[in-house]
Amino acid sequence: MKGHATVFLLMVSAVFGEWIQPPAMTDNGYPVPQPGCAPKLPRAHGSHPGYGIEWWYWVGHLQSIDGKERFGFQSTVFRVEGAAGAVRGGVQPVFGDQQLFMAHAALSDLTSGTYVHAERIFREGWQARASTQRLDLAVGGITARMLEGSEAMEKTVALDDGSKLLLHLMPEKPLVAFGERGLSRKGGDPAAVSWYWTYPRLTISGELIRDGEVTVVEGIGWLDHEISSSQLGRELDGWDWTAIQLDDGTEVKAYRLRTNAGGADPWSAIYWIDAEGQLEVSYADGFMWDTVSEWESETTGNRYPTEVQIEATHPRTGERIIYRLEPMLDAQEFVGNRGDNAYWEGACRVFDGSGNAIGRAYL
Repeated sequence: MKGHATVFLLMVSAVFGEWIQPPAMTDNGYPVPQPGCAPKLPRAHGSHPGYGIEWWYWVGHLQSIDGKERFGFQSTVFRVEGAAGAVRGGVQPVFGDQQLFMAHAALSDLTSGTYVHAERIFREGWQARASTQRLDLAVGGITARMLEGSEAMEKTVALDDGSKLLLHLMPEKPLVAFGERGLSRKGGDPAAVSWYWTYPRLTISGELIRDGEVTVVEGIGWLDHEISSSQLGRELDGWDWTAIQLDDGTEVKAYRLRTNAGGADPWSAIYWIDAEGQLEVSYADGFMWDTVSEWESETTGNRYPTEVQIEATHPRTGERIIYRLEPMLDAQEFVGNRGDNAYWEGACRVFDGSGNAIGRAYL
């Protein structure tokens, strides 16, 4: 990909009625992302202090150069704002008011069937930093930076067993900005909006270092960057999410926003990104997300929907499409250092309605 092009998604307000203007501040005093923000590189990929929560999220599918070993990885850095009053007032914050950084990382060895992960939590300045001018962040041994004058990235992922990924990532497609007027909406609450930017396909090369041995790897990845101060509306219980990369060069992002009553919120969405980076979208009435099977963790006893089927009608072609996601490894449960903060996030194969393998995903 050349240049700093950005693709915007424009959706029709009539689908949900009149435009809902977000408030300037949340009830607890954090600024709310406003419409009309066009991401400008390299600043857009930097940190946005003041906003309540921000994250950078990478996933990818890798293989050894000889094709004998396959891996999946995820790496997320969360920035959680300190006290809103301290941020706005410009005074030197006390320790508890400083930004909190948390990093999650995991490596799924899809050949041996093993899974390792890491969690790092630090206050700003305590082995944690994030530039406001460009992507340049570090939390413990988990780092990422965008190279000067380029959209290429270098990333380090250090795991709890001593293994480490050293990766070079290059976008194949323009940055995608989701949402009407540049805002991605998560429910009917006016403050539940974010700036949501994605590189849907990254070419990856690098090394996996384990037990003193180096495995040269290559593959494809995905980067989400989201900034918000009120991630979900009050009427929502959580969400299910997937990033799908199809073999034909297209991508699909889908998420189901779960209401407290157990249904799908109307702002649930599925996005198609074609080979040129152009976007199409359908909302809750245009697709179905069904659990096919679950996996129960021996560690936590939690049950997770690890095999799902998404049925959708493409908004442009009218074609009825089925994506069936099957885990490449069942045991891909992340558990935090204190035994809490557990969730399942893992590498999956993607099949069409006829059972043909058509791509890979993270779920």
